[in-house]
Amino acid sequence: MEKISFSKVLLLFMGFLSSQVFAQFPPSHDPSTMIRNVDGRYWIFTTGNGVWAMSSSNADFTNWQAESTPFPNGTYPSWISNYVTGFTGFFWAPDVIKIGNTYYLYYSCAGQGAPAAIGVATATNLSGPWTDQGMVVAGNNAIDPALILDNGRLWMTWGNWQTGIDICELSTSTGKRISGIMHLVSGQVEGPGIYKNGSYYYLFYQRGLCCNGVNSTYYMVVARSSSITGPYTDERVFLPNQNGQVIGPGHFGYGEGRLTYHFYDAYDNGNAKLMVRTDFGFANGWPYVGNPPAPLISGHTYRIVPRMADLKGVEVYNFGTANGSNVSQWEYWGGATQKWIATNVGSGYWRFSPATAPSRAMDVYNVSTANGANVNIWDYWGGYGQQWAINSTGDGWYTVVSRNSGKCLDVEGFSTANGGNLVQWECLNGYNQHFRFEEVPAAARPAEENEEIVVKNVKSNTENLEIKVYPNPFADILHIDSGSNSGEANSIKLINTLGQTVFETSFTTKTFELNLSSLQRGIYMLSVNTASGVTTKKIKKN
Repeated sequence: MEKISFSKVLLLFMGFLSSQVFAQFPPSHDPSTMIRNVDGRYWIFTTGNGVWAMSSSNADFTNWQAESTPFPNGTYPSWISNYVTGFTGFFWAPDVIKIGNTYYLYYSCAGQGAPAAIGVATATNLSGPWTDQGMVVAGNNAIDPALILDNGRLWMTWGNWQTGIDICELSTSTGKRISGIMHLVSGQVEGPGIYKNGSYYYLFYQRGLCCNGVNSTYYMVVARSSSITGPYTDERVFLPNQNGQVIGPGHFGYGEGRLTYHFYDAYDNGNAKLMVRTDFGFANGWPYVGNPPAPLISGHTYRIVPRMADLKGVEVYNFGTANGSNVSQWEYWGGATQKWIATNVGSGYWRFSPATAPSRAMDVYNVSTANGANVNIWDYWGGYGQQWAINSTGDGWYTVVSRNSGKCLDVEGFSTANGGNLVQWECLNGYNQHFRFEEVPAAARPAEENEEIVVKNVKSNTENLEIKVYPNPFADILHIDSGSNSGEANSIKLINTLGQTVFETSFTTKTFELNLSSLQRGIYMLSVNTASGVTTKKIKKN
């Protein structure tokens, strides 16, 4: 983990969250892998004075209790002062593993400045007594140890922002290093952990910054390799920075059938808490939590259903096929403009091309990373703004996350209306960011853009109302035939793709002419309110 002051750590409060239990823990951070003691209790070690420890009679930690620290106050190993300046007995990010009848506890020591070190202590009972075995590695990045026993060989990964993530082999009898140090990942990354599944090793680690409550930018990524020493490639997001209540997930651990990591609770002033999960699995060669990833088949065609308005479908507005055509939601009627071709582009990401324009793709405008950036279609060029991850929400719905920004596809303003605009926004796990995918028959390409555009009416109050709007698309003048008798009061409202009213007026004649020469080019929603009801049409100004 990044280095933080002791006073800052005291502000972090550990908690526990599962689908059934929510309890408050004392201050701590960076949980170890869960491990079972000789008496049957389940233990986790965390950051804290003397290496903080807690246990529970069950692996879901529904009745936790604090345990004695391995190094009581004033008893930490003297060798640490040879490598770390200003160490006071506050240990970071421990991990623990059992080999034979012996527990090996690896701990991090840091003080003033960059130098740090990792040591190991042994015991035959997690309650102690612990015997310190000394230094394992030392250096600027010697923090965040994580252990894995693979085919009888013991390995340790570690590292933080100073130089990245490293690995070495350890003796299964002494717990000390028996190989050279091999480099795995460079850059500002930390908190590693390796999990083996099948023929692949999966390296989990952190990007972003931890330890700042709701402002923490931590998120967990994963890469894989056919060799434990790498190279690890094809990095992808495993846990995003925010998913509703959970902010800044970090420090992967897996033991006793439980995935563990810490997070900051958005609903509790950003306090740091422990997550324990059993819904960790693999699909298509990659790990996931929650439900398996959306069962998309590359090259197949799908309806994308918004959760807040599940009778609607995501579509290219007004049958657009041109670059910049807007993406919105509309009552689902099965047209080609509401059908999307899913293409796997690798690394766990997908391209979505409208059946009306298969050479184009759903695109975050101008490769923006900002909240509220508009989503439209554009010629596919392989940019990250055109690639999307599909993440399960755990209840049958999915978030669609931009590879470029890490933000979620979002129905702007929680709209349930026809024409509700799609943008990207920070992933908050709201229903306006949930979608599902329903496979539909592929559609033939409809009329080209220069052919007549057919516009649907949405009749909210009557099935007999007929509003005529022409021409559409238009240049400056738009004609409206309300179909109502002369003298009736009618109102008109023009709304842009951001949901803003840009024009509003009323008229009493059967027909009405609008001069919209000052209106910017683009796509709009035209709402006409007469005594017979309300009709909404999509219009386009050239």
